[in-house]
Amino acid sequence: MTDTPPRVFISYAQDKGLVSAWVRDFSKRLEEAGFDPILDQEDDVHPKGLIAWIDDRFRQADWVVCVCNSTYSRYFEAEADTGNEGLGVAHEARLIRNELFANKGANTRIVPILPPSGQKGDVPHPLNQYLHYSMELEFAGLVSRLRHHGGNDAKAAAKNTRAKTPAPDGSIANPYPGLAAFTPEQHELFFGRDEDTAAVVEQLRRDGFASVIGGSGTGKSSLVAAGVLPALRQQAPQTHYLRFKPRTDPLRRLAEAIDAMLPEDKVQLGKARGERIAAALAQAPDDAVRGYLLADAAPLLVFGDQFEELFTQSDSQRRDAFRPVFEALLRHQAIRLVVTLRVEFMAPWMQWLGGQAFARSLVPLDPIRDDARLRRIIEAPAEAVGVPVEPALLDELLPAARALAGALPLLALALQRLFGGGGGSHGMTAACYRAIGGLEGVVLTAVAPIDAAIEADEALAAASERLFAELATVIDGIATRRSADSERLRREPGIATLLDALRAIGFATDPDEGHVELAHESLLLHWPRLRQWCERYADKLALRRQAEHASAEWARAGEGLGSARLHQWGWERQRQALLALQAIHQIEPRRDPDFIDPGIAAWRALEATLDEPLKSFLQPEPLRLLAELSSDDTPHNRREDIGRRLDQMGDPRRGVGLDEQGLPDIAWIEIPAGEVTLESDPPSSFPVTAFEIARYPVTWEQYYAFLHAADGFRDAQNWQGLCEPPEDFGEPKWAFLNHPAIMVSWFDAMAFCAWLTRQLECANGTVIRLPTEWEWQWVAQAGSEAREYPWGKDWQPARVNSFESGIGRTTAVGMYPLGATAKLPVMDLAGNVWEWCLNEYDVPDRVDPGVGASRVLRGGSWGNHPRSCRAAHRDDLSPGNRLDGIGFRVCRGSPIVPPAAAPLDAGSPAR
Repeated sequence: MTDTPPRVFISYAQDKGLVSAWVRDFSKRLEEAGFDPILDQEDDVHPKGLIAWIDDRFRQADWVVCVCNSTYSRYFEAEADTGNEGLGVAHEARLIRNELFANKGANTRIVPILPPSGQKGDVPHPLNQYLHYSMELEFAGLVSRLRHHGGNDAKAAAKNTRAKTPAPDGSIANPYPGLAAFTPEQHELFFGRDEDTAAVVEQLRRDGFASVIGGSGTGKSSLVAAGVLPALRQQAPQTHYLRFKPRTDPLRRLAEAIDAMLPEDKVQLGKARGERIAAALAQAPDDAVRGYLLADAAPLLVFGDQFEELFTQSDSQRRDAFRPVFEALLRHQAIRLVVTLRVEFMAPWMQWLGGQAFARSLVPLDPIRDDARLRRIIEAPAEAVGVPVEPALLDELLPAARALAGALPLLALALQRLFGGGGGSHGMTAACYRAIGGLEGVVLTAVAPIDAAIEADEALAAASERLFAELATVIDGIATRRSADSERLRREPGIATLLDALRAIGFATDPDEGHVELAHESLLLHWPRLRQWCERYADKLALRRQAEHASAEWARAGEGLGSARLHQWGWERQRQALLALQAIHQIEPRRDPDFIDPGIAAWRALEATLDEPLKSFLQPEPLRLLAELSSDDTPHNRREDIGRRLDQMGDPRRGVGLDEQGLPDIAWIEIPAGEVTLESDPPSSFPVTAFEIARYPVTWEQYYAFLHAADGFRDAQNWQGLCEPPEDFGEPKWAFLNHPAIMVSWFDAMAFCAWLTRQLECANGTVIRLPTEWEWQWVAQAGSEAREYPWGKDWQPARVNSFESGIGRTTAVGMYPLGATAKLPVMDLAGNVWEWCLNEYDVPDRVDPGVGASRVLRGGSWGNHPRSCRAAHRDDLSPGNRLDGIGFRVCRGSPIVPPAAAPLDAGSPAR
């Protein structure tokens, strides 16, 4: 070096906090140590633009020091979508890669360092083969290296020298990319596709558009980036390059890629530039393409990578919105357009594109199976950096690559691991190849430490399945990758740990700042754990995809509008999707005390995790319907419709149907003790001990369980002390399963209680029985508040199914929640059906079951006027009658010992 202070270019990711402050301090320390640091600060103005400034200073520098933290690594390794914030780092990364490959991997002036916020895993992949320095401990070592070794002088010498033997310090960059696709900067190490490259270039010359279609693992992305683009640049060196993936919204993704390609937008007023580009593409695609992509008249290659995402992730409306933009790209002669697709999606691509356009653009890409090209792929990169390949390795590797379909990614992974596992220092050998499991076992051996950790830790095993749910899906039986929000995944420590481990072995990649995805589809087939997960959840993954696409289309149709409601799924489909999502994401269901349906429990568990519009789309229909009932403005006919719809879907409410054993599921409400005055003649008061009462009258579904049970209606023991068992039960009228059972006599109801007491095996001497009328009235009058009606003093016709409702028949139970008391949420105590009580009418304290005297009825029915619906109103009927306005409700408590009823002036009654 000369006496001029060594110039040190500092490459770092700017922020407004501690990192930038540390870099400024580091720059000062270098200056104090006798160096000339080159540092771009946020407020600096570059007359020729930031990119030109970087090019100039990078060329002048003796050293390039890379300040590696997680943000820097993400910007460095991204290909095109880092956005304006990472534009400088992304460009510097390209310059560094170009230099390393131009020097055949020999590193003469690039030095990775770790700031206090950096970790070893933050060193970008192209640099992690080289010596790095931790600045908390090794600043002196860095200074020594910058003063005494290498730099620009060594770099210049290296340009004229080709290494013939491996560097003993292992400083040669790995020339094999592994599962990652080749980038344009790696074109000198891309071999084996010369004829295919020429075919695509000729197709572009002839038509300007090419559809490169091949199986998974044929190297489609690498062909375009490292083969076609360099070939076009040989013909036109100024050719620009724009790569994007469709994902869920191809128009927006293209706009973001254009934004990243343009010079940094230093002054942002109003909407972000990416949003402005997206709006312009949607409104006037030809003008937008011309204005943003062809402003300098230079030729442009637009690369639509992994275009199967147009069908696997984008819905039909977004595909349709993208079509005019796609056609605009085709119309401009200065644009060369290439898309790549997996062969499994050739049919939908042909349908979307049109048969003639498809046939005209098709460039098929076949697997490489001939030894000559396979040998070139294996040997040429190693030869380029002076590393020998053992002939015995070729003898084993070539037949394996020929035999294995889609072998290129596995071959690339095996070569990367061979080189990184000592091949870079000692040559690539057959022994090392066998140690990594050969071609078929290379994925399994690479991921073995991760698999072992998952097997040893149940929490990590559950996290792995949740991670798989974000990164993989199955479409028409085909396992495919999907991108996931990296920030959201990092919130869960177990998933974050797994992601870091997968990144470290090259199995996960960050295609842009906000997303993460599997490095290649081959992992879906060759990682047994992931493959088996896809097979196990294939049906559920298909349901998830259907729900995601349907929710997106529903949202664009206008959420909340009548027309959009028609497109929202009903509970039958919502339930399946929610249960599928719960299983896929390994989330424990959250029991809801008001519902028995596992679909509602799945919703409660998933509700906080779902993104819009999927969350609103899958909001359970039963919950929306039941919410309507909590308004007096909901008309009676609508309440009847809601009840019928709940019955149709399988009413999910607890207390309406049956439990898992097929027995009546009773929702018990605890009732405190008190005292009630009956409107008897003379008026009498009765004490009420604490007991439990059913929230709803017994429904047809619950009553049917009794009627059809072998030990139910036909079993004589249920009729002991009552009457002779009747020959048949009453007519099942208006017998929707969630409607109250009617045509039930007092004897029928008592037999039901005897049967249910035995089935539920009541403990502590309690029984299932009919409530006494004083117990019933205590609940209906809201306890000590002694209300006229359950809801209050005044008649409210909107809160009861009575004669005034105009329905003229029963409704489903619980359709008038505002008709219950707030403190004691027991439904339908006014209207719908009269309810049998345990005691006699004329002698209220008589509860003996064998007496044929009239029994008390309470509450009024669908055919009665307000007076009959009062909480204290008494009525009666012979116990053997079955009418269409009479049902019953059960309670649970101690057997009733006939109390001694007392007139109001006789003091407290005794029991």
